Order: sequence, then C-alpha cells, then structure tokens
Amino acid sequence: MLLLLAFIVVFLVIYGLIYLKQRKVPFSKRVVLALALGILLGLILNGFFSTEQGLLFSDWTGIIGSIYVKLLQMISIPLVLVCVLLAFTKIELKTNVVKMGATIILTLVTFAGIAGMIGLVTGQLSGIDGNGFTISKSALHAANDLKESYVSGGEHTLTLPQKIVAIFPSNPFYDLTGQRPSATLGVVIFALCLGFAYLKIKDRKVKEAQLFKDFLDSAYEIIMSVVRLFLSFAPYAVFTIMTTTVVNNDISAVLKLAQFFITCYATILLVFLLQVLVIAFCGISPVRYIKKAFPVLSFAFITASSAGSMAMNLEMQEELHIPKGVSSLSASFATSMGMCGCAGLYPGIIISIVAATQGINPLSPQFLLSAGLVIAMTSFGIAGTGGGGTVATIIALSTLGLPVGLVGIFIAIEPLVDMGRTVVNLNGGVMASAVTCKVNGIDLSEHHAPIHPEGQV
Repeated sequence: MLLLLAFIVVFLVIYGLIYLKQRKVPFSKRVVLALALGILLGLILNGFFSTEQGLLFSDWTGIIGSIYVKLLQMISIPLVLVCVLLAFTKIELKTNVVKMGATIILTLVTFAGIAGMIGLVTGQLSGIDGNGFTISKSALHAANDLKESYVSGGEHTLTLPQKIVAIFPSNPFYDLTGQRPSATLGVVIFALCLGFAYLKIKDRKVKEAQLFKDFLDSAYEIIMSVVRLFLSFAPYAVFTIMTTTVVNNDISAVLKLAQFFITCYATILLVFLLQVLVIAFCGISPVRYIKKAFPVLSFAFITASSAGSMAMNLEMQEELHIPKGVSSLSASFATSMGMCGCAGLYPGIIISIVAATQGINPLSPQFLLSAGLVIAMTSFGIAGTGGGGTVATIIALSTLGLPVGLVGIFIAIEPLVDMGRTVVNLNGGVMASAVTCKVNGIDLSEHHAPIHPEGQV
C-alpha cells in the first residue's frame, strides 16, 4: 500500500511539472522546484521504506532519470565531434586552434593543482585525526586492490608517458562508441585532425571545403535540436533522480564521517567561489553566470556525471556568448583531465590527513608545492586510466610515498561527495572557456551580442 501511494505521489508531481511547463513557468524555476520536491519526497520515504521497498521503488521511479542520462550521454560524443569541427570553420588561422587548446589544457591542469593545495589547507585546518580512524580489513582490501590495479601492477598500470600515448586513438570509430576511458579525448583528437585537414584545403579546393562546412552547420543544428528535445525533460529527470538518490542513501554513513564530509563540501564551496571569481575576471558577472548555470550545475550535482551534463553545459556556454569551438573543447577536456573536484581538491584533503599521520606537516611550503605538482600531473594522467576521485587519490598518495589504506574508509560516502565534486569539475571547464576567451580577446560581457563573425575563434 505504501509503495502504491508513493508511485501515485510521483505521478502527481510529474503531472504538476508538466502543467507548470504549459503555464510557461521558466525552465530554471521548474528545475529548482523538481530538485526541492525530490529531496523532500526522498527524505519522507527514506524514513518509511524498508531496504527492499526502497530498491523496488527506485527501480521503477528511476527509469525516467536513467533513460534521460543515457540519452544525454548518447548525444555527447556526436556533439563533441561536430562542435570541435565547427570551430575550424569559424577561424582563419591554425595557430588560433593550437593556442586555444593549449590555454584550455593549461588552465584545467594548473587549477587542479591549485584546488589540490586548497584541499591540503582545508584538510589540515579541519583537525581531522587520521589516526582516530579504525581501518577495517574490507576498507584496507578495497584501497590495496585499487593500488594494485592502478599503481603497482595489473592491466591498467601505465606510466605517465604511457598515459599520454593512451589518449590518442588507434580506431576513432571505436572511440565514437565511448568504450575507452579516454574516448572523449580520442574523438577530440580525431576531430582536430579533420579540422586541420579542412584548413589545408580551404583555399585550394573551395567547393569541397564549402560542402564540408555546410554539412557541419546542418549537422550541428540537427544535433542541437535533439539536445533541446532531451533537455525539455530535465525537470522530470531531476525529480526522479533526486528522489531515488535520497531514498537509498545510507544516512548513517554520512553521520559517521560527518567531519570529513563537511570538510569536503567546505572545500568544494571555496574552489567553486574561486572559479566564479576567475570567470568574473574574464567578463561574466557572477550573478549572470549563476543564473544561467544553476540548472546545469544542479543536474551535474544530482547525476554526478560530467559526461551526462555536457549537452546542457554546451547550451549554457552558448547563452554566455562563449564560441562553440571554445566551449566544445573545454567541456570535452574537463570530463577527462584537470578535474578540480575528483583529481584536485579531494586528493588534497586526503593527502593532508594521511601526511599528518606520518609526522609530515602538510602546510610546509616544500610539501605543499610538491603535492600540488603531483596532483596537477595526476589530474592530467588520469585520462588514460579511467576512474574517479579514489583512483586519483591513490595514485597521488603512492607518488608521494604515503600509505593508501585510509582511502578505503572514505569510499563509503564517496558517492555523496562525488555529487559536489562533479559541480566543480564542470565549472572548471566553463572557467577554462572563459580564460581562453580572455586570452583571445573575446568579449564576454553582458552587453556583447552573442555573434561570432568568421575569422574569430
């Protein structure tokens, strides 16, 4: 009876959101309302459902959100391919593309190192005593298994040069399926090769080049039409995803590790504010940015998926007057390298806690800088291995010669922390776009019309 009542409530909420759409209520307001209703219903059901009821409810209610995320992931690779190619049809000089890509990568990797050092500081100031944790056999086993796979042996073990080589595709059509850990970067590299080839024939074979350009313009409009169709279902997906997430969360796990959890989110907030400050320096006012980005950031938070949020991210950056070529590259790279949350601040916090247990002062200038450099390098190399914050943390700890066992304890609440980490990962890509526009002299201020003439990046 309780399950039936819960399903009826879900149906009524979705019907209400559809009604609000028909009443022309703004998209952002419907997303926020869906988010709030999802949290409220999830908390209520969490207190009444048994484990079996929660799983059954989530299986059926989660269908909408799961399909929605899969649809966005389905369109993300074709979208990246077309957008990167489209960048070449809007510029005149090859050097602009090289400069643009280098700026994006440098911004992402550098800021990941900075986020890592912020994590080191907040981790130390939090006063978390790593010696106070009892490392269970299962936690130690989980951490050592990951270390064995990604650091000390196993098929995933790669040196940094090998990780760089692994980014390059041997079969671009296989990468278009998204099967490789670095498939997105592989698609970008393939698109870059096609783009440079277009520039080489642009003046010599005008007819063929124009045909290619017209095809890309048409493909982009069709793909974006599909994206907008998918995005119109966002409020219903947000509601169902948030409801099922809260229903099935082990709240006690969060309470047991509350100090670490609070430290992570305090650091996430600090890094996010710093990112917004950089974005503001590049010409986008914080108020305008938050207003445009909130639905996207909310979706990234709920799904904990940078790839799944890519389509919304690109749409939002276009509204901020960021050129398609810049936004497509930064959004693509930000899902695979320089991840400020997963490979930046999160490893920084844990490194600080572990270092203290070894009698090392995490805030000593030498250790702070060396750890920041390791985190920055790890944030780049992680693209060739796959995995999230835990893998990045274990690789960084091992590089610094620190024990990895403590990481296993935090795996229990990592899915909740990952929601916040994904927000700063995505936000880091937008920041890289803004910095790239600033370097290339593109005006992003509110009065600037969102028109990018031929020849401009």
